[in-house]
Amino acid sequence: MAKKKLTRAQLEQKVKELTASSASIHAIVHADIDKISTDYCMASAVLVEFTVLGGRKVGPVLIRDGLSKETVKAFKDDIIRSQKLDLMFVVK
Repeated sequence: MAKKKLTRAQLEQKVKELTASSASIHAIVHADIDKISTDYCMASAVLVEFTVLGGRKVGPVLIRDGLSKETVKAFKDDIIRSQKLDLMFVVK
């Protein structure tokens, strides 16, 4: 039985997911995420959209004056937690 071919959109989503899961991207985002806080985005805004694996989207939503310091810290903590989970799977 022939394997079903993926659509262009499905292939693009897979590339996006694989790219986003790389350790180097985690490090870059962790270092740059402070730039979307209220300290940098005063009188501006951040456009936030989440994509769940598989392509389902939540958002977009515009957050005026950037993200709070608590939200940025929570994102950074989640990035570190995700990296640790990735390492746990690699080591085993």
